[in-house]
Amino acid sequence: MDFSLNAQQAAIQRGIAGIAAELADSQLTQRDLAAAFSRPLWQVLHRHGFSSLFVDTERGGLGYGALDAALALEALGQHCQDTGLVFALSAHLCACLHPLLKYGKPAQLERWLPRVMQGQIGAHAVTEVEAGSDVFAMQTQAKKEGPGYVINGSKCYITNAPVADFLLVHARTGPGQGYFDFSTFILPADAPGVSISTVPHEKLGLRTAAMGDIRFEHVWVPEEDRIGAEGSGGPIFQVSMEWERTCLFALYLGVMQRQLELCVTRSELRQQFGQAISAYQAVSHKLVDMSLRLESARLAIYKSAWLLDQGRPDSACAAMAKLLVSDAAMQNGLAAVQIHGAQGILCGEIERQLRNAMPASVFSGTTEVLKNNLARQLRSAVSIRQASSQ
Repeated sequence: MDFSLNAQQAAIQRGIAGIAAELADSQLTQRDLAAAFSRPLWQVLHRHGFSSLFVDTERGGLGYGALDAALALEALGQHCQDTGLVFALSAHLCACLHPLLKYGKPAQLERWLPRVMQGQIGAHAVTEVEAGSDVFAMQTQAKKEGPGYVINGSKCYITNAPVADFLLVHARTGPGQGYFDFSTFILPADAPGVSISTVPHEKLGLRTAAMGDIRFEHVWVPEEDRIGAEGSGGPIFQVSMEWERTCLFALYLGVMQRQLELCVTRSELRQQFGQAISAYQAVSHKLVDMSLRLESARLAIYKSAWLLDQGRPDSACAAMAKLLVSDAAMQNGLAAVQIHGAQGILCGEIERQLRNAMPASVFSGTTEVLKNNLARQLRSAVSIRQASSQ
């Protein structure tokens, strides 16, 4: 095993560190309180190619695979304090752009990729009030009519919805609620019959990533805007989740790296009872635990990304990586607040890091649901091994 980065990967991280000043925003605290997404900062990311980083170089993109993308998003998480912005970018990349590139037909790529290359933003419309973790319970329907489909229904809590230029929509096309009973469509956000909430939801964390609701009323979508075959929504959704649980969660690695460095510095500078608080074991052990959680999560993300690049996607590995990252982000966030004391609970970067970490246990599959799935896979694997040894 070689755990070192190659020259290209090291250059990715150096390059992002080089644009850190362009991503700085003195109004971040105010925007966070106002739940305001920043188009100007999105345009900075777009100008440097990050909104199209999965697009191959022949089409003008960066041509990144999973590991390169994870490294890039990790570096953005470290050098851009607007974690909501990086989250919005990651959702656009993993849940909209990647499925389009993987499953889109040549004519669809010719039509939609120029929009991505112009900096347009995508939103992944899948969640409904009664179809979150139980995604197959979705009620939004796409009824076949002539050379296309008519979509009716609603979606909620959709990242990027209030600022989206195009939507990737999952809707039922089959009679049941099974794996092959829904399909995936791509359409403009301003298509007739599409209504998107204009005021973003106010959230505990990730407030600068706009989140809203979408309603579809007799929305006509031509058959050529269906991604993949009819009934292939299940596989498309599963793949997008594997990429999201791997690449998107890499951004938290960068946040935790910056957070750890802030905590080490704080512990050296803060004096109590005649010495730096880093001299106290209670504080120094917190720092070590933060580092252990970060490194464990980083290895899990890198392994999952490597498997994706090898064409060997592993849903269990991606789920474990997501669980490790979300738990580490919350635990490290709590430790950072404790190390910073009163300064940690004041409105600012440290308390914002904790708030931004907390949603990670809910989106892309809740901690409880992923553990249930992993438990079933574990039991199945043990049963297979036992049967084969008899």
